[in-house]
Amino acid sequence: MIQLEQVKKIFPQTTVPAVDEITFSINKGNICVFVGPSGCGKTTILRMINRLVEPTSGNIYIDGENILHVNSDELRRRIGYVIQQVGLLPHRTIEQNVGLVPRLLKWPEARIKARVMELLEVVGLDPSETAWKYPYQLSGGQMQRVGVARALAADPPIMLMDEPFGAVDPIVRGRLQDEFLRLQQEVKKTICFVTHDINEALKMGDYIVVMNKGKLVQKGTPMELLSEPANDFVKDLIGDDRGVKLLDLTRAESLMMVPESYPVARDCPCFIDAIQPVKMALEVMMKNDSDVVGVRRGDKVIGTLSWTEIKKHIHRISGD
Repeated sequence: MIQLEQVKKIFPQTTVPAVDEITFSINKGNICVFVGPSGCGKTTILRMINRLVEPTSGNIYIDGENILHVNSDELRRRIGYVIQQVGLLPHRTIEQNVGLVPRLLKWPEARIKARVMELLEVVGLDPSETAWKYPYQLSGGQMQRVGVARALAADPPIMLMDEPFGAVDPIVRGRLQDEFLRLQQEVKKTICFVTHDINEALKMGDYIVVMNKGKLVQKGTPMELLSEPANDFVKDLIGDDRGVKLLDLTRAESLMMVPESYPVARDCPCFIDAIQPVKMALEVMMKNDSDVVGVRRGDKVIGTLSWTEIKKHIHRISGD
């Protein structure tokens, strides 16, 4: 778990806090997305978590340990970091880039090579075609995948991702988002994800922190933001099409009933993956002439989603 308590950052030669006494926590294995306009403090929060920036006041804890009492280099080796510009070393091969942190940690060379090959496959790149290349020989989308692989290389429990898919075109960006969500189902990292795009925040986040002018404006699940925006700033950020966003961007798992509440989950006539959008659930229902779908994560049934439940939330949002 990551906890921030009354964290403030005032940069030199300024008087207005870049981050103004922020308090919240991120549960282990969740994706927490920070969203807001440029300059709102979201990237500064990320950089304080790995101590690239030191807080002016307040405390940050990782699994109960105050990070200000931890050696900063040691801390960063335990945290994966992915940025929009990727930051690959141009004079090193992809294999050398991905294996950078394990080499700093003095892993055996055979273990490093095996880990690099494994991760390139995990992020959808053919190791035999990619490992020996240099960054300039890859497309933007491929470099973003390499950046994710490098951040995962030493198997860190925490990942910081600052606009990680912002430098690629919308189609590639959507595919990278989908693939990363599928990967997260397997690796279950604790992830802090920065974006200025509310649609990306709603799609990627288990939990969302809305920032403006250094202040925390609202925190909650995507469903909570869509259903109960805290003020006009959040309403404007989300937009007028909240019902459409519910269908297009909200994951099926966000609205599902757990098996204990709906014991016939395994008897459902059709199923969808937990990370697929609610719209996909409706399409599957129509195709199978059913008003309920089972929700699976891998091979495990984790709940059900019904037309009645979807309608209830659409009416709740539309009636606001």
